[in-house]
Amino acid sequence: MERKVEEGGSSLRSKLLKITIGVILIGIVIAYVGWVSIRIIPTGFKGVVLTWGEVTGVVDPGLRFITPVAQDIILMDMTIRKAETTENAASSDLQEVSTTVAVNYQLDPGFVDVIYKTLRTDYEERVINPTIQESIKAATAMFTAEELVTRRPEVVIQFDEVLTEKLKEYHIMVLTVSITNFQFSPQFAQAIEAKVVAAQRALEAKNKLEQIRYEAQRIVIEAEAYYNATVRKAEADAEALRLRREQLDSLILQWTALERWDGKLPTFMGSGAIPFIQVPVNETVKP
Repeated sequence: MERKVEEGGSSLRSKLLKITIGVILIGIVIAYVGWVSIRIIPTGFKGVVLTWGEVTGVVDPGLRFITPVAQDIILMDMTIRKAETTENAASSDLQEVSTTVAVNYQLDPGFVDVIYKTLRTDYEERVINPTIQESIKAATAMFTAEELVTRRPEVVIQFDEVLTEKLKEYHIMVLTVSITNFQFSPQFAQAIEAKVVAAQRALEAKNKLEQIRYEAQRIVIEAEAYYNATVRKAEADAEALRLRREQLDSLILQWTALERWDGKLPTFMGSGAIPFIQVPVNETVKP
């Protein structure tokens, strides 16, 4: 009897153990299914939903649920990204130039599924870098080596236009472009340096010539001022001398007339004043 009871208890414990293990396994499976069904889309990304490998939708950032095994979500970076590359090209005058460029770009949010279908997630290696290299070659070929330096803003604009037009086909937006460096051959760099030195010397000579010209003009102006002042002074002296001479001439005439007068007053008939200088005469009374 006791033996039967022990066997029955052992069988019950075995059943309970199996049930417990089954419940635990079911819990693990449910937890695993729940875990693999959850996807978190971070801020700055969009999720491309794949159902049995086919693109079936695009989801925004947040907590998302998928069907395990049948579905998956691929993250697509929607932040502003930077691509930088260095490319050897030739200018319009066939000078070799190494150009380093940096491009800020962003995926078009309305075509994320199309981008994934055509380029997957390696769009930078497959499209952006090759297009940048092709565009910088096309842009530098429009300018001479000297113009690449002196007309740099125009080179950037041309490069931007070419690159934007090419990447638009892949729904990739170009935000900003910049040319960070131009590296020329040593021979051309020496030629540029020599030209710059010559230009600086020419500018110094021009400035010196302008200084000499200014000094000469200053001397001429001072000489003209001195001449004008001297002429005006001479004219003033001549006028004063003329006036004095007129006064002296009048006095000399009167003095000459007095010296020649014999002391007799002229005979005058009629009324009126005596038309000559009246000179007082002292009469001497004879005894």
